[in-house]
Amino acid sequence: MISIDDMMVFTRVVETQSFTKAAEQLGIGKARVSQVVTKLEQRLNTRLLHRTTRSLSLTDTGAGYYKKCRMIQELATQANTEAQKFSNEPSGLIRISTPFGNAQYINLFSQFLNQYPQIQLDIIESDSYSNLIESRCDIAVRASSALEDSSLYATKIGEFGDILCASPEYLKRFNEPESAQDLLKLDWVSHEIVHGDKLLVLKSPQGEVVKLSKKPKVQVRSTNSLKEFLLNHIGFGVLPDFAVKDELASGKLVRLLPKVHDVTIPLYAVYQNKALMPLRTRTLIDFLKREQRRF
Repeated sequence: MISIDDMMVFTRVVETQSFTKAAEQLGIGKARVSQVVTKLEQRLNTRLLHRTTRSLSLTDTGAGYYKKCRMIQELATQANTEAQKFSNEPSGLIRISTPFGNAQYINLFSQFLNQYPQIQLDIIESDSYSNLIESRCDIAVRASSALEDSSLYATKIGEFGDILCASPEYLKRFNEPESAQDLLKLDWVSHEIVHGDKLLVLKSPQGEVVKLSKKPKVQVRSTNSLKEFLLNHIGFGVLPDFAVKDELASGKLVRLLPKVHDVTIPLYAVYQNKALMPLRTRTLIDFLKREQRRF
């Protein structure tokens, strides 16, 4: 197979009209330049240059070949210029996997898009764990820094609170719990992906851990479904504080046992290919780091 590099050497010889000058401009030996041109002619099975001790001239075939080589050179230059332009200006599509979509989070990404109008976002909202590599996402937002592959990196971008909640109407049927053990008398709505279906683990601000063996009344696999069951007075549950901010403010839900369970959970952006990361992805990660906030 003929190398494009060899074709460019031939082009330089034609343009300088000299093996010596071509060699000087390319930074290689004159013998190497001559060898490349001879090899081209052998592989093409035709003469490209008429050579004398004092001059070089193109054959008819060589003239046509040179024209095509110039076109290739111009296309290569254009491709490199466009690639460099993309590397200097954030643009293009970023695929993001995230387990939630609250108003503050939407506002944050809207702010980013307003700053970088040439970027588009494809946001995949799912509480299920998403393998970053298999899902072909550029960034995964996770409440964990655990990495499934050594090529991945995690950067903290914020945090949120994990709290116990129930509706006042539901609590009217029971005495409001005063201890962790009182929760055993209530109905548990579990987020199966986060909390499982057998053990409720609570952690106080002081770090005291309580583990309750309890079977849930309902198991769900999304934060929104969990919240809706609580709003329908089915039981109590553990949710991110940002997911129930409005409901707590309006009194539709109330917080339970803050001294028993009150955990701050860090939020991470997980990504891969740190060395060759597109500028658009690096720009978003830097933005999220700068805007680190309590969700």
